[in-house]
Amino acid sequence: MKAFQNLTKKQKTLGLVALGVLLIFAFIYNSDFLRPDNRTADAEKVSQLKEQENKDLHALTGKGKIKNLTILVDKEEVEIGGQAQFTAQIEGEGDYDPSILWEITSPHKEDTVISEAGLLQVGASEDAQSLTICGTAKEDQTRAYKEIKLLPKKDQANPKPGQESPQASQPIATPKNKEELKQKAIQEQAKVSPEERAKKDQEDKRLKQEAIAQSSKGKKDKYLTDPTPAGRPKPVEPGSVEKEDRLETCTLSIRCDTILQNMDRFDMDKIDVLPVDGLILPPTQVNFHPGESVFDVLGRETKARKIHMEANFTPAYNSAYVMGIHNLYEFDCGELSGWMYKVNGWFPNYGCSRYQVKAGDQIEWVYTCDLGRDVGDNSMVK
Repeated sequence: MKAFQNLTKKQKTLGLVALGVLLIFAFIYNSDFLRPDNRTADAEKVSQLKEQENKDLHALTGKGKIKNLTILVDKEEVEIGGQAQFTAQIEGEGDYDPSILWEITSPHKEDTVISEAGLLQVGASEDAQSLTICGTAKEDQTRAYKEIKLLPKKDQANPKPGQESPQASQPIATPKNKEELKQKAIQEQAKVSPEERAKKDQEDKRLKQEAIAQSSKGKKDKYLTDPTPAGRPKPVEPGSVEKEDRLETCTLSIRCDTILQNMDRFDMDKIDVLPVDGLILPPTQVNFHPGESVFDVLGRETKARKIHMEANFTPAYNSAYVMGIHNLYEFDCGELSGWMYKVNGWFPNYGCSRYQVKAGDQIEWVYTCDLGRDVGDNSMVK
């Protein structure tokens, strides 16, 4: 530093200029824009080599991979009593298994079935307005869904001459908009007198009390839970498993179409929030962290989609209880109504905070108007 101070002003200036020139050359030399082509070319070459290596590996091992699964159907609308053929369009690589497992995932009657070959037979007693069909690849459990609309039989939709009833009194079978939905609710509620409705409420309260008393019997764990059926996942207590820092996928859906079949009991103050088709969230693939519960997934996804959801925590059951979704609450459609969940077609006998989600799980939140019987769960009412 002392030697620098002894230099003349001219020498100092020249030294600083020389240093500046060296710094500029160093910056230019190390800048990526001088040789982006080589680096880009190297990266592309590595990517191509890896892709070829994967293809060679599939060819040598005989293992395949399904990249995309799409469900197709020969008709988008099916009459009650009719049939529809479902097929799967699979995109993949290598030698993968194209076998598909078919199932009906939306509420339906027992005489509505789908065969192993994907042939749907809509039962004569079916009263749903639509059906959701799930196709699952045996190879890696990849799932895809397809929804079809159900239509009344032509002889029911078009009565013979002389059998028509006045237009004003004709019931609305399938509302197409909010106004028709309101009209249907008014028509259905006009069929039941206040006395009949009160009598039905009293009967339902008695039925519910009997169901609760029956469910309290038998051996239970410390959270009042019956033994888990064989082959079904056991409850996992909240906070006992650490969430992993990686993502898996599952499927989530929310529907309340059972209300549309029980409009005579529905709270008319909620008519504006009731979806015309009863569908709040169609089957949607969502991400989750291993270690999360069904309640964790529901809470995050409803918040992200700005769907109302309210729940409280019940210490006695060590789980959250979902009271309302989309501003539809328990008791909005009678004494036996409320929200239930099922995973892979099974209604767990414990709370949603205790069900640990696994990759590929199909989570369905459904609204029941009959203590679960109308959505396929008969555990509460024998």
